[in-house]
Amino acid sequence: MTGRTIADKIIDAHVCDADDTAFYRRVTVDAVLGHDATTALLIDDFNRRGLSIWDRSRVLLANDHFSPPATAERADISNRFLAFAREQEIPNLMVDRGICHQLLVEHELCQAGGLVVGADSHTVMAGGIGVCATGMGATDILFTLATGTTWLRRPQTIAVRFHGTLPGQASGRDIVLELLSILGESGAQYRSLEFHDESTPRLRQDDRFAIANMAVEIGAKFGVFVPDEITVDYYVKRDGALLGTLVRPDADAEYERMIDIDLSKLDARVAKPWSPANVVPLRELEPIRITSAFLGSCASGRLSDIQAAADELADRKVHPDVRFVVIPASMAVFAQALRAGYVETLTTAGAIVNHSSCGACGGIDKGVLGADDVCVSSSNRNFRGRMGHWQSRTYLASPRTVARAAVRGELAPDLYGDRGDDQP
Repeated sequence: MTGRTIADKIIDAHVCDADDTAFYRRVTVDAVLGHDATTALLIDDFNRRGLSIWDRSRVLLANDHFSPPATAERADISNRFLAFAREQEIPNLMVDRGICHQLLVEHELCQAGGLVVGADSHTVMAGGIGVCATGMGATDILFTLATGTTWLRRPQTIAVRFHGTLPGQASGRDIVLELLSILGESGAQYRSLEFHDESTPRLRQDDRFAIANMAVEIGAKFGVFVPDEITVDYYVKRDGALLGTLVRPDADAEYERMIDIDLSKLDARVAKPWSPANVVPLRELEPIRITSAFLGSCASGRLSDIQAAADELADRKVHPDVRFVVIPASMAVFAQALRAGYVETLTTAGAIVNHSSCGACGGIDKGVLGADDVCVSSSNRNFRGRMGHWQSRTYLASPRTVARAAVRGELAPDLYGDRGDDQP
């Protein structure tokens, strides 16, 4: 018997059926995540079938898409979602507290070695702290809410090893964009991406979240980091102690493929319209004037992202032709940014800091794009019409690159030469 990967071990630890030869295995879950836009889709079926939630304490619900609602229609959806959550007496109901994926990793329900499913594809982000987490459709989530179980096919695993020292101009966003350029949008379809961080120094936790978040853009079922001292430190700061289980792969684990990325050779990356995998080095990009810059989303709205933007905007001004929207991923992040003075720096420079929510990322509100808009965004998708009008264009980049472009008024190959070096 060959060694097991992280996904193998976590699935095995949660199996609850007796047929170890089955293609799909029935597994128990440790937590279920839901938000207003998708949970609202299952309420009618839930009530019609007379179902009850298997364990309310293991459900986390958040209204993040319509927070606060921008239209009467969305207000009705939000109110229906909130009424359902309150009727079901969900103790972990997060009202207007931020994006559900960020709220999940801030919550003690999310523990190392756990198996989590959510009604949104970016649930995979919890893999940044050693959790096997994945998104599912509303029908699957309905079943899991009622039974505490689901079915999973054991995925093949692609190992991704990071080594070297990440340059100052690069971050986790640039790393995952580089991985997208290697594998493409479907290169990890129904596979687990297992990230081995051997870099010096190790990647920051925020960078790991950014990488795990966009694993689903490569088609991955899971995007999970091998836990280490960075992981332990996160849990200790959050919970006071490590409460979960650090699951690591066997030394002889079987991988479908191994990818090695030398971080020391990485610089700023940009994904051009209309695919997250349409990636080029910024230094090779033709200059493009922008009208909008967005820093936020579950991919890159954390404290270090906001700090990077504040560093870039200190004693500078947003270009007069650019609207720069900043949305912290959660109210906890927002509070930290306030205490650190980052919000004052950003607003003094001309940025607009908005309430923690999904906002412009999905073309919902707080910065929707028009037909003539060209946006540089730290969000995770740049498909046609994703952030607004079908004719608008979105370029994906790191928070630091977004901030520099907002000041310059353009994405340009020499964006990291305007201060004489490539360091923050």
